Amino acid sequence: MIRWLAALLILGLAACSPTPGSPAMYKDRDMQNAVAEARSTLPVFFEARRSGNAAYSDFRVTVIMPSSAYGRDYEELSNIRQEFAGFIGETSGGKEVPFLTADIADWRFKDGERYRGGYTRRVMFDMTNAEIPNIRAQFHEEPLP
Repeated sequence: MIRWLAALLILGLAACSPTPGSPAMYKDRDMQNAVAEARSTLPVFFEARRSGNAAYSDFRVTVIMPSSAYGRDYEELSNIRQEFAGFIGETSGGKEVPFLTADIADWRFKDGERYRGGYTRRVMFDMTNAEIPNIRAQFHEEPLP
């Protein structure tokens, strides 16, 4: 009887626990394709970062990180610097986070006044019915320079 109650309690707790995997938005097929495209074009990001081109600024990456809510989540990092075999980036809250190239799910940087890259952001724009022309206008029509 005690074992049965313990098993029932464990199953009840498991039902209330966070969903493993990624947030639902990142399970969407278009979002998965955007992550794959961003990863395949990652050399463009690194080349732009190294180029010294004065028109390029505000380099950011979205990385996959552990999450208590989902098992893993996607976090945008800025102020990126290379450290040994990986990188360090800064969250919007100012926390420094180490990451590897393999952790990068998306990238973006400003080319003039508008962003390049941002593959997952572009999919998010299409997921909403809201009129957001001011946000869309922050991105170049084409993700690559």
